[in-house]
Amino acid sequence: MTGNATPAPCIALDETRRVIRVAGSEAEDFLQSLVTANVETLPVEACRPGALLTPQGRILADMMIHRSADGFLLECDATRADDLFARLRRYRLRRPIDLVLQDDECVWVGWGGDAPDGARSDPRHADLGWRWIGPKGKMPPAANADDMAPLDQWHARRIAAGVPQGPVDLVPERALMLEAGLDRLGAVDFEKGCYVGQEVTARTHYRGLVKRRLAPLRVDGMAMIQSGSAITEGDSSLGNVLSHAATGDGMVCLAAMKLSDLHRLMQDDSALRIDAAPARLALPDWMLPLPQPARTDAG
Repeated sequence: MTGNATPAPCIALDETRRVIRVAGSEAEDFLQSLVTANVETLPVEACRPGALLTPQGRILADMMIHRSADGFLLECDATRADDLFARLRRYRLRRPIDLVLQDDECVWVGWGGDAPDGARSDPRHADLGWRWIGPKGKMPPAANADDMAPLDQWHARRIAAGVPQGPVDLVPERALMLEAGLDRLGAVDFEKGCYVGQEVTARTHYRGLVKRRLAPLRVDGMAMIQSGSAITEGDSSLGNVLSHAATGDGMVCLAAMKLSDLHRLMQDDSALRIDAAPARLALPDWMLPLPQPARTDAG
Protein backbone atom coordinates (compact mmCIF):
# COMPACT_ATOMS: atom_id res chain seq x y z
CA MET A 1 0.00 0.00 0.00
CA THR A 2 1.39 3.40 -0.94
CA GLY A 3 1.35 6.43 1.28
CA ASN A 4 -1.30 8.01 -0.95
CA ALA A 5 -3.71 5.06 -0.82
CA THR A 6 -7.21 5.84 0.41
CA PRO A 7 -7.94 4.16 3.78
CA ALA A 8 -10.44 1.33 3.62
CA PRO A 9 -13.88 2.50 4.74
CA CYS A 10 -15.12 1.16 8.06
CA ILE A 11 -18.58 1.47 9.59
CA ALA A 12 -20.06 0.35 12.89
CA LEU A 13 -23.57 0.28 14.30
CA ASP A 14 -23.62 2.02 17.68
CA GLU A 15 -26.40 0.32 19.63
CA THR A 16 -25.44 2.22 22.79
CA ARG A 17 -27.07 5.41 21.41
CA ARG A 18 -30.69 6.60 21.27
CA VAL A 19 -32.22 9.53 19.44
CA ILE A 20 -34.62 12.25 20.59
CA ARG A 21 -36.34 14.39 17.95
CA VAL A 22 -37.00 18.05 18.83
CA ALA A 23 -39.19 19.89 16.31
CA GLY A 24 -41.71 22.68 16.13
CA SER A 25 -41.68 26.41 15.50
CA GLU A 26 -39.76 27.18 18.72
CA ALA A 27 -37.37 24.21 18.72
CA GLU A 28 -34.30 26.34 18.07
CA ASP A 29 -35.07 28.87 20.83
CA PHE A 30 -35.99 26.05 23.20
CA LEU A 31 -32.67 24.22 22.80
CA GLN A 32 -30.65 27.45 22.71
CA SER A 33 -31.92 28.28 26.20
CA LEU A 34 -31.07 24.84 27.59
CA VAL A 35 -27.93 23.27 26.14
CA THR A 36 -24.30 24.38 26.21
CA ALA A 37 -23.81 24.40 22.43
CA ASN A 38 -24.93 27.17 20.10
CA VAL A 39 -27.71 25.66 18.00
CA GLU A 40 -28.53 28.96 16.26
CA THR A 41 -25.22 28.78 14.35
CA LEU A 42 -25.47 25.05 13.62
CA PRO A 43 -25.98 24.60 9.86
CA VAL A 44 -28.64 22.28 8.48
CA GLU A 45 -27.22 18.76 7.92
CA ALA A 46 -24.40 19.33 10.40
CA CYS A 47 -23.87 18.23 14.00
CA ARG A 48 -21.93 19.40 17.03
CA PRO A 49 -21.46 18.23 20.61
CA GLY A 50 -23.33 19.72 23.55
CA ALA A 51 -24.75 18.88 26.95
CA LEU A 52 -27.57 19.55 29.35
CA LEU A 53 -26.28 20.66 32.75
CA THR A 54 -27.60 20.98 36.25
CA PRO A 55 -28.03 24.57 37.52
CA GLN A 56 -24.72 23.96 39.34
CA GLY A 57 -22.93 23.33 36.04
CA ARG A 58 -22.60 19.55 36.32
CA ILE A 59 -23.25 17.39 33.26
CA LEU A 60 -26.56 15.55 33.21
CA ALA A 61 -26.26 14.19 29.67
CA ASP A 62 -23.80 14.83 26.87
CA MET A 63 -25.08 14.59 23.31
CA MET A 64 -24.43 15.10 19.62
CA ILE A 65 -26.90 17.64 18.23
CA HIS A 66 -27.85 17.01 14.58
CA ARG A 67 -29.75 19.66 12.64
CA SER A 68 -32.12 18.64 9.87
CA ALA A 69 -34.42 20.69 7.66
CA ASP A 70 -37.36 20.17 10.04
CA GLY A 71 -35.73 20.27 13.48
CA PHE A 72 -33.06 18.64 15.59
CA LEU A 73 -31.99 15.12 16.55
CA LEU A 74 -30.32 14.73 19.93
CA GLU A 75 -28.17 11.62 19.96
CA CYS A 76 -27.14 10.48 23.45
CA ASP A 77 -26.10 7.45 25.44
CA ALA A 78 -28.98 5.00 25.71
CA THR A 79 -28.74 4.86 29.50
CA ARG A 80 -29.32 8.63 29.73
CA ALA A 81 -32.03 8.98 27.07
CA ASP A 82 -35.09 8.48 29.28
CA ASP A 83 -33.85 10.96 31.88
CA LEU A 84 -32.90 13.50 29.20
CA PHE A 85 -36.31 13.10 27.52
CA ALA A 86 -38.14 13.60 30.82
CA ARG A 87 -36.15 16.76 31.59
CA LEU A 88 -36.81 18.21 28.14
CA ARG A 89 -40.54 17.60 28.58
CA ARG A 90 -40.39 19.34 31.95
CA TYR A 91 -38.69 22.41 30.43
CA ARG A 92 -41.05 22.50 27.45
CA LEU A 93 -44.06 23.68 29.48
CA ARG A 94 -46.74 24.75 26.95
CA ARG A 95 -44.42 25.73 24.11
CA PRO A 96 -45.24 24.41 20.59
CA ILE A 97 -42.44 21.86 20.57
CA ASP A 98 -42.65 18.22 19.54
CA LEU A 99 -40.50 15.81 21.56
CA VAL A 100 -40.25 12.18 20.44
CA LEU A 101 -37.99 9.33 21.49
CA GLN A 102 -37.11 7.93 18.06
CA ASP A 103 -36.68 4.27 18.96
CA ASP A 104 -37.19 3.36 15.31
CA GLU A 105 -33.91 5.07 14.39
CA CYS A 106 -30.31 4.03 14.99
CA VAL A 107 -26.84 5.57 14.87
CA TRP A 108 -23.93 4.47 12.68
CA VAL A 109 -20.36 5.77 12.81
CA GLY A 110 -17.83 5.53 10.01
CA TRP A 111 -14.19 6.37 9.33
CA GLY A 112 -11.87 6.01 6.36
CA GLY A 113 -13.19 6.48 2.86
CA ASP A 114 -15.90 8.97 1.91
CA ALA A 115 -18.94 9.84 4.01
CA PRO A 116 -22.23 8.56 2.56
CA ASP A 117 -25.18 10.74 1.64
CA GLY A 118 -26.95 12.02 4.72
CA ALA A 119 -23.95 11.54 7.02
CA ARG A 120 -22.65 14.39 9.16
CA SER A 121 -18.96 14.89 9.87
CA ASP A 122 -18.04 14.50 13.54
CA PRO A 123 -16.56 17.93 14.36
CA ARG A 124 -14.88 16.85 17.58
CA HIS A 125 -11.84 15.32 15.86
CA ALA A 126 -10.86 14.41 12.30
CA ASP A 127 -10.15 10.80 13.33
CA LEU A 128 -13.80 10.28 14.32
CA GLY A 129 -15.10 10.38 10.75
CA TRP A 130 -18.86 10.75 10.34
CA ARG A 131 -22.16 9.91 11.99
CA TRP A 132 -25.38 8.76 10.31
CA ILE A 133 -28.87 8.46 11.79
CA GLY A 134 -31.39 6.35 9.94
CA PRO A 135 -34.13 3.72 10.25
CA LYS A 136 -33.35 0.61 12.25
CA GLY A 137 -32.43 -2.30 10.03
CA LYS A 138 -31.03 -0.02 7.33
CA MET A 139 -27.34 0.63 6.64
CA PRO A 140 -25.96 4.00 5.50
CA PRO A 141 -26.20 4.58 1.73
CA ALA A 142 -23.62 2.73 -0.38
CA ALA A 143 -22.36 0.81 2.67
CA ASN A 144 -22.17 -2.96 2.71
CA ALA A 145 -21.37 -5.76 5.14
CA ASP A 146 -17.74 -5.86 4.00
CA ASP A 147 -17.26 -2.38 5.48
CA MET A 148 -18.42 -3.36 8.97
CA ALA A 149 -15.96 -3.24 11.87
CA PRO A 150 -16.27 -3.68 15.65
CA LEU A 151 -17.50 -0.55 17.42
CA ASP A 152 -14.51 -0.84 19.78
CA GLN A 153 -12.25 0.18 16.87
CA TRP A 154 -14.05 3.50 16.68
CA HIS A 155 -13.88 3.91 20.46
CA ALA A 156 -10.14 3.29 20.33
CA ARG A 157 -9.88 6.22 17.89
CA ARG A 158 -12.12 8.36 20.12
CA ILE A 159 -10.18 7.65 23.28
CA ALA A 160 -6.79 8.13 21.61
CA ALA A 161 -8.08 11.50 20.39
CA GLY A 162 -8.94 12.41 23.99
CA VAL A 163 -12.67 12.80 23.28
CA PRO A 164 -14.93 11.88 26.23
CA GLN A 165 -18.40 10.49 25.60
CA GLY A 166 -21.14 9.02 27.72
CA PRO A 167 -21.63 8.47 31.43
CA VAL A 168 -18.43 6.44 31.97
CA ASP A 169 -16.27 9.43 31.02
CA LEU A 170 -18.75 12.12 32.06
CA VAL A 171 -20.29 10.89 35.30
CA PRO A 172 -23.80 12.37 35.56
CA GLU A 173 -24.17 15.19 38.10
CA ARG A 174 -20.42 15.13 38.81
CA ALA A 175 -18.51 15.88 35.60
CA LEU A 176 -17.74 19.48 34.57
CA MET A 177 -17.55 20.64 30.95
CA LEU A 178 -14.18 22.36 31.25
CA GLU A 179 -12.53 19.55 33.19
CA ALA A 180 -13.50 17.26 30.31
CA GLY A 181 -12.06 19.69 27.76
CA LEU A 182 -15.43 19.97 26.05
CA ASP A 183 -15.01 23.71 25.61
CA ARG A 184 -12.13 23.04 23.19
CA LEU A 185 -14.20 20.45 21.34
CA GLY A 186 -16.92 22.94 20.42
CA ALA A 187 -19.51 21.80 22.96
CA VAL A 188 -19.64 25.12 24.84
CA ASP A 189 -20.28 28.60 23.47
CA PHE A 190 -19.29 31.40 25.84
CA GLU A 191 -20.94 34.10 23.72
CA LYS A 192 -24.44 32.65 23.18
CA GLY A 193 -26.10 33.87 26.36
CA CYS A 194 -27.94 32.03 29.09
CA TYR A 195 -28.52 28.29 29.35
CA VAL A 196 -28.92 25.96 32.31
CA GLY A 197 -25.64 25.93 34.27
CA GLN A 198 -24.18 28.82 32.23
CA GLU A 199 -23.18 31.01 35.18
CA VAL A 200 -20.99 28.37 36.85
CA THR A 201 -19.46 27.25 33.54
CA ALA A 202 -18.59 30.82 32.52
CA ARG A 203 -17.15 31.66 35.94
CA THR A 204 -14.96 28.54 35.84
CA HIS A 205 -13.72 29.57 32.39
CA TYR A 206 -13.04 33.24 33.01
CA ARG A 207 -11.52 32.83 36.47
CA GLY A 208 -9.29 29.88 35.56
CA LEU A 209 -10.78 27.56 38.17
CA VAL A 210 -10.14 24.26 36.36
CA LYS A 211 -8.41 21.76 38.65
CA ARG A 212 -8.61 18.52 36.69
CA ARG A 213 -8.56 17.38 33.09
CA LEU A 214 -9.47 14.19 31.24
CA ALA A 215 -6.45 12.84 29.40
CA PRO A 216 -5.62 9.73 27.33
CA LEU A 217 -3.04 7.20 28.49
CA ARG A 218 -1.50 4.30 26.57
CA VAL A 219 -0.41 0.89 27.80
CA ASP A 220 1.74 -1.16 25.43
CA GLY A 221 1.70 -4.94 25.14
CA MET A 222 -0.80 -7.46 26.45
CA ALA A 223 -1.73 -5.85 29.79
CA MET A 224 -5.50 -5.72 30.28
CA ILE A 225 -7.01 -2.70 31.97
CA GLN A 226 -10.60 -2.04 32.97
CA SER A 227 -12.75 0.88 34.00
CA GLY A 228 -11.76 1.64 37.57
CA SER A 229 -8.18 0.35 37.23
CA ALA A 230 -5.82 2.32 39.48
CA ILE A 231 -3.43 4.87 37.97
CA THR A 232 -0.35 5.36 40.11
CA GLU A 233 3.06 7.01 40.17
CA GLY A 234 5.23 5.30 42.74
CA ASP A 235 3.21 5.23 45.95
CA SER A 236 0.90 8.04 44.81
CA SER A 237 -2.60 7.44 43.46
CA LEU A 238 -3.35 9.72 40.51
CA GLY A 239 -6.82 8.53 39.48
CA ASN A 240 -8.73 5.69 37.85
CA VAL A 241 -9.40 4.50 34.32
CA LEU A 242 -12.64 5.65 32.70
CA SER A 243 -13.41 4.37 29.17
CA HIS A 244 -10.85 2.11 27.51
CA ALA A 245 -10.30 0.16 24.30
CA ALA A 246 -7.79 -2.20 22.76
CA THR A 247 -5.50 -1.08 19.95
CA GLY A 248 -3.30 -3.13 17.68
CA ASP A 249 -0.35 -2.90 20.07
CA GLY A 250 -1.89 -2.39 23.51
CA MET A 251 -4.67 -0.40 25.13
CA VAL A 252 -5.72 3.22 25.38
CA CYS A 253 -7.84 4.80 28.12
CA LEU A 254 -9.15 8.08 29.44
CA ALA A 255 -8.55 9.21 33.00
CA ALA A 256 -9.40 12.29 35.06
CA MET A 257 -6.29 13.62 36.81
CA LYS A 258 -5.17 16.81 38.50
CA LEU A 259 -3.73 19.38 36.13
CA SER A 260 -0.72 19.72 38.40
CA ASP A 261 -0.04 15.98 37.96
CA LEU A 262 -0.45 16.19 34.18
CA HIS A 263 2.00 19.09 33.93
CA ARG A 264 4.56 17.06 35.87
CA LEU A 265 3.96 13.90 33.83
CA MET A 266 4.57 15.82 30.60
CA GLN A 267 8.14 16.21 31.81
CA ASP A 268 8.60 12.66 33.09
CA ASP A 269 6.02 9.86 33.00
CA SER A 270 8.50 7.01 33.48
CA ALA A 271 6.95 5.96 36.82
CA LEU A 272 3.37 6.00 35.55
CA ARG A 273 1.51 2.72 35.99
CA ILE A 274 -1.98 1.32 35.46
CA ASP A 275 -2.54 -1.73 37.65
CA ALA A 276 1.26 -2.12 37.77
CA ALA A 277 1.60 -2.09 33.95
CA PRO A 278 3.84 0.67 32.54
CA ALA A 279 1.77 3.46 31.00
CA ARG A 280 2.48 6.74 29.26
CA LEU A 281 0.72 10.02 28.77
CA ALA A 282 -0.53 10.50 25.18
CA LEU A 283 -1.99 14.00 24.87
CA PRO A 284 -3.37 14.93 21.42
CA ASP A 285 -2.42 18.28 19.93
CA TRP A 286 -5.82 19.90 20.60
CA MET A 287 -5.28 19.58 24.36
CA LEU A 288 -2.07 21.60 24.28
CA PRO A 289 -1.15 23.79 25.92
CA LEU A 290 -2.80 22.46 29.05
CA PRO A 291 -4.52 25.05 31.24
CA GLN A 292 -2.52 26.14 34.22
CA PRO A 293 -3.73 24.53 37.46
CA ALA A 294 -6.14 26.55 39.56
CA ARG A 295 -4.44 28.38 42.40
CA THR A 296 -6.06 26.00 44.88
CA ASP A 297 -4.46 23.03 43.07
CA ALA A 298 -0.80 23.98 42.90
CA GLY A 299 0.21 20.34 43.41
